Amino acid sequence: MRGGKQASTSEALGQSWKVSTAPGCVDGCRGVCPDCNITERSLHNTSSYCGLISDPAGPFRDCHSKVDPAGFLTDCLYDVCLHQGSGSAECKSLAAYTAACQLTGAKVCPWRSAQFCDAQCPSNSHYELCTSSCMGSCEKNSTLSNCGAQCMEGCACNKGYLQSGNDCVPADQCGCMYEGKYYQRGQVFYPDALCQKDTQKVHCKQSSCGPYETCETKNYVRSCQPLGKGVCSISGDPHYNTFDNNTYSFQGTCTYIAAKGCHLSSTRLAAFSVAVENEKWYRMSDNPKVSVAKLVAVEVYGTVLILRRNEARMVWINGVLHHLPRNLFNGKVKVYQEGANDVIITDFGLRVTYDLVYHVTITVPGNYRGRTCGLCGNFNDDKTDDFQLPCGNVTKDLQTFGVAWKVPVPGVVCEDGCSGDLCPKCDDRKKAALEVKCSIITNPEGPFAACHDVIDPASYFRDCVYDVCMATDEQSMLCHSIAAYILDCQDFGAKTQKWRSPSFCRETQRLRTDINVCSGLVVEVFGS
Repeated sequence: MRGGKQASTSEALGQSWKVSTAPGCVDGCRGVCPDCNITERSLHNTSSYCGLISDPAGPFRDCHSKVDPAGFLTDCLYDVCLHQGSGSAECKSLAAYTAACQLTGAKVCPWRSAQFCDAQCPSNSHYELCTSSCMGSCEKNSTLSNCGAQCMEGCACNKGYLQSGNDCVPADQCGCMYEGKYYQRGQVFYPDALCQKDTQKVHCKQSSCGPYETCETKNYVRSCQPLGKGVCSISGDPHYNTFDNNTYSFQGTCTYIAAKGCHLSSTRLAAFSVAVENEKWYRMSDNPKVSVAKLVAVEVYGTVLILRRNEARMVWINGVLHHLPRNLFNGKVKVYQEGANDVIITDFGLRVTYDLVYHVTITVPGNYRGRTCGLCGNFNDDKTDDFQLPCGNVTKDLQTFGVAWKVPVPGVVCEDGCSGDLCPKCDDRKKAALEVKCSIITNPEGPFAACHDVIDPASYFRDCVYDVCMATDEQSMLCHSIAAYILDCQDFGAKTQKWRSPSFCRETQRLRTDINVCSGLVVEVFGS
C-alpha cells in the first residue's frame, strides 16, 4: 500500500492509492456487492467459453507456465455472468489474457474465428495474431517500420496500404510530418497560424480566433479555445432555464428541439442537435398533470445517440443498443455514467446529461454565443429575444414558441401542453404548505445557500411547489425537484452541503446514494 505495507484485501489496496482530489468518486460497492452463483459461473467454465483460458490443450497452453490463468479465468466468469452471458465481455477477457501472454513472449495459438470473438478491423485492414512483422506506416515513410517490435494481436493493413493514424490508406493518401509530428491528409492543426495539410505538403495561412475564443495550447497543440459556456436546464413539468437564464414552463408531451447549432455556415463550429421527447408522468399519478423527459436524442458527426428512461447504463447509437461507456470517432464523442446522470460529451465542448427520471442539462461552449436555437434559446446574453421561432421572428406566446420547435414523429400521439388559464392551478391552501417544504431550496442558511449567488433559486422554488402540487406522490416529486437544483449548482462548481437523510429523501432501492466530500465540494453520486 501507499505506506509500504502489504494490503490484506484488494479493497484496501485500491483505497490506499486513491487520488483524494478526484471529485465524484466511489470506493467500489457497499453492502451486498453484485455477484453470481456457482451454477451461473459453471455455465461458462468450458473450453467453448471462459474455460478456454485454462484448457491444458487449448490455444494458451504454452503460456500457463508464464502467466497463471487462474485469475483471468475467475475475472472472465465474473464479468460474463454480470453481463448476463454477453459475448463481448468474454472476448475482452480472452483478449486480456492474450496480451498478458504475448508481453512475456509466450506463444499463443489462434483462438478467434468468424463464429467466436471475430475481430472487427477497420477498412483496408485484417486481423493478425501477431502484428510485429514489418508493418508499413505513413509516419515513418517506410514499408519496413515496426520490425522487431513486440508480437501482439491486432489489425494490420492490407497489402498496398500504409498505416495513417488509426486508418489504412494507399501510399499516395499519406499525410505528412510537420515539426516532428505526423498529421493525416486533410487534417487541420494550429501552430502559430492556421495550417491545413493536403497533397503531403503543409500550407499555412494567417488566422485569428473567432468571437468568444482565445488562442491557447491544449494537449500540446495551439488552438482556438472557447471562452465561457452556456447551460440550459430542463426539469419537471417541464420547466426550462435557457442559456440566457430565462425561465419558463412548457408542458408539451411531444418531441421538441431543445438546442441545436444555427447560423454555422461561416464558422468552424460543429453542427449538433439535441431533441427531448416528453410524456405524462404516470409514476406520479394515475391522472398525471405533470410531464417529464422520456428520452434525449443527440445528433452529432452524422450519428444519433439516444438515452431513454428506464435504460440505465445503455445508449442507442444509430438504432443499436450498447452498454456504457462508449467511445466514438477516436474520442470525439463519449458516453458514460457520472453520478446520477448518463452523459454525452463531444470534443468541441457540447455536454448533455440526463438522470433518466426528471432532469436534463445541455451545456455548449462560449463560442456558440448567438449561434444556437430551440427551446433553450439563442445564447446571445439577451433574455428579451429568447423565444425565437425557426423563421427568425420572436414571439411572446410560449405555446406558439414550443409548438414551433416540435419534431414530427409518425404514428406518435402527443399533446402540445396547456396555455394560460387552461393550465392546472395549485390550490392556495395546499400551495402554502408546499412552499414550506420546498423552502429548503431558498433557505439562506440551508444546504444550498452557497449556490444562491451562482444560480438564483427562485425559479427552482416555484417549479418545486407547482410540480409537487400536481403529483400524487408528493414526497418523491419533492426529492426530484430539490435534486434538480443541486445538480445544476454542482454543474457550475458551487459548493453545497449534504441534504439527504434517513428520514428525508433517502436513497431508493434502485439507486444508492453516496456523499463524497472532495476538496470542499459535496458531490452527490448515485450508483448500483
